[in-house]
This record gives sequence, C-alpha cells and structure tokens, in this order.
Amino acid sequence: MLVTPLETGKMIRPESAPKIRVLIVERHVAVRRALRKRLSATPDLDVMAAVADPAAALHYLDYDANCTTSPDVILLGLQSGSDEELFATLGIVHQMARCPAAVIVLAPYADEVERLLLQQAGACRYLLKYIDSYRLIQEIQTVAHEGGHAVPVN
Repeated sequence: MLVTPLETGKMIRPESAPKIRVLIVERHVAVRRALRKRLSATPDLDVMAAVADPAAALHYLDYDANCTTSPDVILLGLQSGSDEELFATLGIVHQMARCPAAVIVLAPYADEVERLLLQQAGACRYLLKYIDSYRLIQEIQTVAHEGGHAVPVN
C-alpha cells in the first residue's frame, strides 16, 4: 500500500516555497551547536543565526511584516534563574512577539506559571528542551505556517 505524505502527517513544501528562517537564542554553546546542526539538516529550514544573548537576538528582528530578512521562528532557550531574569526574559519575548516571528520557548523544566507568563508576553509555544528533533521540527513548521500568532491563554 502506498502512503502519501498527508497520511504520515508530514508537511508538504513546494520546491519554490521559501525556507522557514529560524533564529536560535541559547546561552549554552553545546546546545546552540546541536540545535543548529539538527535544524540545518532539514531541507525547508534556514538557520539564520545562533546567538547566546537574548538581547543580541533583537538585532535580527524587523518589525515590518513584509521583511524577508527577519526570522519566521525564534527558538528561545531559557535558563533556570532568578525572578529578575524571568522578568527580563518576559520583556525580551514581548519585544520579539511584536515582529512577525513566532517565538518558541525551550525550557529546562516545566513551570506552569512561567509558561502562562511567557504566553501572555507573546510566546507561541512552551516546550521542554528535551524535545526530540522530529517533534521540534514539526512545531517550527506549524507555527511558521500559522503566521506567528501567540496561543491565547485561558
């Protein structure tokens, strides 16, 4: 029996469709390298840059919806830290969410309050860093095709 890509749940991208531009923001060098390597091996993803500092990521953003040099998806790795660091991160996510990019937060552990605050700031997804490559790529493709709008918080 022949199985079509739609039956397997894979997204179909026409050859002429532009690649999904991804910006990786992660403080840990090894995690940054691993993400870049995993995502760069995916044909429809283009890793624009991988930076350590969330504030440095703002340099790559353009708030013009028609801009073709701004990322489509931002992967933002969180660190376990103080409340002050969380509030600073919320400010960064709020700035990131103002551009047309979708923000996916990668957290080291699940924290329901943190998730709600980040989604209210504009993050589209809150995922654990231990996510497998296949699911992470699916999440990136999904939010890119949704247009980067944050998920409403109930």
